[in-house]
Amino acid sequence: MPGVYFTTTEFLEDAKSAARDRGMPGIRMLALPADKYYVARGSKEVLQPIADQFFPKMVDDLTRSLTPEEAHPAQAQKLLESANIQVTGKDLLDASERVNDLFLASHWADGLPIVPPTPELVRKMEAGTTLSPQTVIGQVAPKNGTATVEKIAINSVMAGAKPEYFPVILAAMEGFTDKHYDLTHVVASTGSFTPVVLVDGPVAQELGFNSGIGMLGIGWQANSTVGRAIQLSLLNLGQTWPQVNFMGLTGRLEGYTFYTFAEDTAKSPWEPYHVSQGFQTGDSTVTVSSSGNPVVFGGGAVAPWTAQGVIDQMVAQIRNRGVVWPHAQKHILVLHPDCAVELANHGYTRGSLQEYLYEQTRVPYEKLASQVSFGQGTEEDFIRASIADGRIRPDRAQIFLDNLKPGGRIPVVQSPADFHIVVAGGSPGYDLLFTYPGTNWAHQTVKITGATLTKAGR
Repeated sequence: MPGVYFTTTEFLEDAKSAARDRGMPGIRMLALPADKYYVARGSKEVLQPIADQFFPKMVDDLTRSLTPEEAHPAQAQKLLESANIQVTGKDLLDASERVNDLFLASHWADGLPIVPPTPELVRKMEAGTTLSPQTVIGQVAPKNGTATVEKIAINSVMAGAKPEYFPVILAAMEGFTDKHYDLTHVVASTGSFTPVVLVDGPVAQELGFNSGIGMLGIGWQANSTVGRAIQLSLLNLGQTWPQVNFMGLTGRLEGYTFYTFAEDTAKSPWEPYHVSQGFQTGDSTVTVSSSGNPVVFGGGAVAPWTAQGVIDQMVAQIRNRGVVWPHAQKHILVLHPDCAVELANHGYTRGSLQEYLYEQTRVPYEKLASQVSFGQGTEEDFIRASIADGRIRPDRAQIFLDNLKPGGRIPVVQSPADFHIVVAGGSPGYDLLFTYPGTNWAHQTVKITGATLTKAGR
């Protein structure tokens, strides 16, 4: 008897492709109209007519006899991963243009010109690390392509990265492919989420990553090409493409290079961020995380501001969102150095600032009880269900249970550590708040090792 897979109209072709990839080419699928289904999810009553329409089709698909094609489906041929592609032209420029046209038409590039990844250039990139080209870094969601050093090197060449940058890129890919990182949600969701890539420690200074004015902008090869190399690796090894299986409705604001920058450890009044994550001061690390579009605070060079005022504006932004997903919330605060120094002068450490944010962003029970969570009852119901199924950790569950009553104040995150505080930006500058309503595990810090061309990261 066949299984039935539900998807939406926009995802139908990719769902079929995914089924073929998993050896289930004959699975029967029902596509719900996206324009009706997504709107209807907020109410059981509104969703009921859609369910009524599709339930008989589901029963029929589950009980109808298999066709000969379904009983003996043709298996898709696997691509020859080791085959090199030869492209010729009347001269080098013409051949390069043909490579770019081929790669874009094949969904291997991102729409900007790429550097043709010739075997010679790939070997030079691989020389930036002590790892063997065949070393497996991990599996890349959503289609679980195998990320080897060689394949990541190919994408790094395409991005225009230097071999010196390669260990940084490999460490970032290790973070994204960690089994605890929810990469599928980031790369396939309609939410247009954008990864954050934070380079920390001595290698950031040695390679010239920008941590100051314009850190998310153009002009710094390290920031731009490292971010792009990671983006191309996720695209090609995870086999995603816009409007096919990356369904970000608006697209990512930093779609080509992600939010890639370094921490300004020299101007920070606190220990480097990676030290707060358990690493040594002399270590070099990459932190990969996920975020929606950042919210900007502070006056920059335009309006007066105070550091406490900036923090309290962030508190209000977080607390007033009206939705509490404590099992799936993470916030990254990027404070420019002047703001961080002023906070330190007022007695804040990174730890005490995290505690302040944790306490001040709590939501009154009375507000929580009136909120409905995606047609699943009240948010109180949602939190109790999250405690029951373990999404809220057992060691934190009692804090929530004690506050699920009149007069209680519900935390918006599971612990103060879910507020990640980084110092970077210009002077004068703005402060950024990155928020991600996905799993707390969409955040990994990885030590950079195996570097051959830099003093740091060896």
